Amino acid sequence: MMMSKRWRLVTILLSGAVALPVLAQDAGGGPVPISLATLSSIQVYPERDAPAVAVTLNDTHLDAEIAGVIAAIEARVGDRVKRGQVVARVECEPYRIKVSRMQAALEAGRSSYAFAQRQFENARQLSQKRSISQEENDRREAEARTLKADVDRLSADLQAAAYDAGKCEIQSPIDAVIVERIASVGDYVVPGTPILRLLDDQNIEISAKVQEQDLDSLKSAQSIDFVSRNARYPVKLRTVLPLMETRLRTYEVRLAFAENRSALAGETGRLRWILGRGEVPADLIVQRGTTLGLFVVDEDKAKFIALPDARMGHPAAVDLPPETKVIVDGRYQLRDGDAVRLP
Repeated sequence: MMMSKRWRLVTILLSGAVALPVLAQDAGGGPVPISLATLSSIQVYPERDAPAVAVTLNDTHLDAEIAGVIAAIEARVGDRVKRGQVVARVECEPYRIKVSRMQAALEAGRSSYAFAQRQFENARQLSQKRSISQEENDRREAEARTLKADVDRLSADLQAAAYDAGKCEIQSPIDAVIVERIASVGDYVVPGTPILRLLDDQNIEISAKVQEQDLDSLKSAQSIDFVSRNARYPVKLRTVLPLMETRLRTYEVRLAFAENRSALAGETGRLRWILGRGEVPADLIVQRGTTLGLFVVDEDKAKFIALPDARMGHPAAVDLPPETKVIVDGRYQLRDGDAVRLP
């Protein structure tokens, strides 16, 4: 006796995102043969990337702080210098002369103040004996106070002169490398004239421009790397600048190197990160009606799981347990609720 056959129309999605109708056969309406795979075994973890560059935290122009002629530049381009190291000198004789002059003026002021103070003490004693007028006592007190103020002013002037003289030696403010010599010996400089350019090559971080839609995935990424010239540097997100570049809809992010090594300042490359959530490969996603999704097994029946954010031909994120049994072979013939069996 010939077994009756039942035919029904189903849809197959090819890799080119073209939907073709074909006839699938269920012999006698029996369970559809399938093959399974656990979700964890088929998930992929796509990478995202963005343009990035290694930037130094300190790119410094070392300027003159006093006016004068450059007497010496004691570091050459390429030299590594320490913080506090003298790298240039300005002719200092005029400033030393000023310091000596201010010291002499201060000594004279102190002597005058000491004499006026003694006169005031004598006047106060005479005033108590009524041997001097109150007016004369007050005059000597005022004179002593005025000379004391002069001493304070001269002391401040001496400190200022000594401070200026100390600026004759130009010191490096950081540990750095000399990358440019701007002035020369014999040049006359004024405060603010650049002499050397220093680059801090130890404090380097990554600056990258990340698309708005990729920002969340970067924040939750399992791993992030800066890739340049076939070298890979693990990095970690430090901050996202709260300013969007309107035209490209990107945010600048800053990342610190996660290991005790870093790229060179100015080195360009790509920031790459792996998405925190696994995705289902595009070829396992099928369409039923106008909805994209995938089939899983639920008590020997096929269950269609809709993926609202899925796009045709692209992997899609799935929020299911890793042990979920996903239907691989036979998925194109299925409808939600169909009985299934392993071959």
